[in-house]
Amino acid sequence: MRPGFLESKRRLFLAGWLFISFFVSTTLSQDLEGGDERYRSSLLFAHVLEMVRSQYVDSDQIDYNRLTHAALDGMLSSLDPYCEFLDAEQYLDIRSETKGIFGGVGVYVGVQKNRNLVINMPVPGGPAFKAGLLPGDLIVKIDEKDAKGLSLSEAIRLMRGRPGDPVALVIYRPTTRQTLEMSIFRAVINVPTVRDSAIISEFSQGEHQVGYMRILQFGENTIYELDDALKELYGKGMTSLIIDLRNNPGGLLEAAVQVAGRFLEPGQVVAYTDGRHDGEGRNYYHAEGDRHDLALPLVLLVNQHSASAAEIVAGALKDLGRAVLVGETSYGKGSVQTIQPVENSQDDPVAIRLTTAKYYTPSQQVIHQKGVSPHVTVPVSRAEDQAILRKQNRHVLSPEEQSELANVEDRPLARAITVLKGLMIFRERHPNIQAQVEKKQQQLSHAGFGY
Repeated sequence: MRPGFLESKRRLFLAGWLFISFFVSTTLSQDLEGGDERYRSSLLFAHVLEMVRSQYVDSDQIDYNRLTHAALDGMLSSLDPYCEFLDAEQYLDIRSETKGIFGGVGVYVGVQKNRNLVINMPVPGGPAFKAGLLPGDLIVKIDEKDAKGLSLSEAIRLMRGRPGDPVALVIYRPTTRQTLEMSIFRAVINVPTVRDSAIISEFSQGEHQVGYMRILQFGENTIYELDDALKELYGKGMTSLIIDLRNNPGGLLEAAVQVAGRFLEPGQVVAYTDGRHDGEGRNYYHAEGDRHDLALPLVLLVNQHSASAAEIVAGALKDLGRAVLVGETSYGKGSVQTIQPVENSQDDPVAIRLTTAKYYTPSQQVIHQKGVSPHVTVPVSRAEDQAILRKQNRHVLSPEEQSELANVEDRPLARAITVLKGLMIFRERHPNIQAQVEKKQQQLSHAGFGY
C-alpha cells in the first residue's frame, strides 16, 4: 500500500476524531468549562492512539479496533469491578448465560474488592462441582493466565470452550490455605434455576406439610420453574414453604421481582433503584401477574453468598413482613449493572456493562456493602457451609462420598423448620391476632411505605 495513502488515512482519522471531539464539546454540554475538558480529553485520546498506531514495534497488534476496545475496557474497568466493555463474543456469552444454557466448567464467579476472582457457587453436577471446587475458593490462574484483575466476562470467556476440552485452573482455598492445581474438562452446562422441590416428610406432622425448594439463580425461566414447583408441592398437600437462597449469586432483576411478587399483594413495591440524580432517576418495581400466594407461611434461607437478585427477594419479603429470614447476613451486592448495546458501524454488536444505580428495599434500606440481615441468625463455619452444599447435591456424588456426608446436620434448615412450626401453631391458637397481622400486612402493602 502506498505511503501517501497511509498518511492520508492517518490524517483523515485524526481529523475525524477532532471533528467528533468538537461536536461533543459544543453540542452535549452548555457549560464551557465542561465542554473544554471533554474536548481536551478526546483530543488526548486521539493523539495517543495515533502515536501508538504509528510507532509501536509490533505492527500486528495495533489495528484501530483492537486498540480502541482495549482503551474502552480499561476505562470501564477502572470504575468498579462490575463495569466492563463487551466485545461481540462477550456480549453473546452474557446473553447465553441469562438463558441458562452455556458451555464451560460450571461455576458462578464474582470479583472481590481486592480484584480477586472468587467462586460464588459451582453448578451442581457440573464439571467444577465434580472436581471439588467450593464457594469461597479463589481462582489464581486460568490456563497459565493470572486471574487477579480480570473482568468477569474475560474470566468467563477463558473458562468456556469446546465441550470435552480441558482448562487448567490453579485454585487457592482460604479455609485450608491450600493451593490446588487441576485440569477440568468443559461440558455443556444447562442450569435449571429451581431444584429439589419436595415435602420434607420427616418434619411434617398431620396436616402440616413443610415444602422446600432451592433457587440457584434468577434467570429468564425462573418464574415458570417456580410456578411448576409450587403446583407440585400444593398437589402434595404443602401448608408452609422454605425457599433456600443460600449460595444464590443473583441474576436478572426482573426475575427476582417476579419471584417476590408471587408472595405479595399486586402492585406492591418490591424494590426500587436510585441513580445519580437524587431521586429523579428512581425506578420502582412492583408485584405483577394474576397469581399471588398471600397466606402461605414462608421462610427464606440466606447466607453470606446470597447476593444481588437474591437479596432483592430477601429484602422485599422481610420488609413487608411476608417471610422470616433465617441464616446469615447476605453478601451485600446491591448495585445495578445494565447491559447497553453500543451503536456503531461494525457488523458485530458490542455493548457495555455499566453500574447505573443502587438497589433499595421497600423501606429504603440500602443493600450495597451492607447486605440483608436475617430475623434468626444461624452462623455456620466455612467447613459446615461446604459440607451442606455437597449434601444438597449428594445425587451427583459417589456412594462413598454420600456415606461421609450422612451425619452432616443442616442447622439453618432445621431452625427454619422450627420457625415454620411456630408460625403454624400461632395461627391455630390465635386466629384473631393472625387475621389482624394479615390485615396490617395488606395495609403496608397498599401503602408501599409512602411511595
